[in-house]
Amino acid sequence: MIWRWAPSALLCLLCIVGVAHRLGASAPQDRASRQQPAPPEAMALLDGLQVGEKLAGWTVLGITGPTDRVLRIDVAHDEIRFSISVAARGAVEYPAPRTTETYDLYYGHPHPRDTEIPESATRAIMAGIERRVRRNEASVEVPGMSADAP
Repeated sequence: MIWRWAPSALLCLLCIVGVAHRLGASAPQDRASRQQPAPPEAMALLDGLQVGEKLAGWTVLGITGPTDRVLRIDVAHDEIRFSISVAARGAVEYPAPRTTETYDLYYGHPHPRDTEIPESATRAIMAGIERRVRRNEASVEVPGMSADAP
């Protein structure tokens, strides 16, 4: 009699494990560990920004990319996480909240998903990243960020 419902129970268990894994993997910290770390040139563009460094009270969890001509900086404060993206001009189709000569800066990907990121945090962190990029963009070329990058 137990054998009659065992295959269904096993299938349900596998589905639950799969969904739990997908939900847990959506956090920026997990994404950062799965993506390629940013090359040294990206770190130079970001003026030596390091994992673990604080930006306006938020901790840098990871710096990854470029992927599709975009570098991604994941930050966290308490249980809230979000990402700052440094995109080559034109790599993203919507208007950027901040720009430099060569790059567009965006923020997003909050975790938990419905979390509202404090505006003061986004402003301060984006301003800090913008200053770093402006200081170095004329002298640092990041592989994979140019218009002809794959």
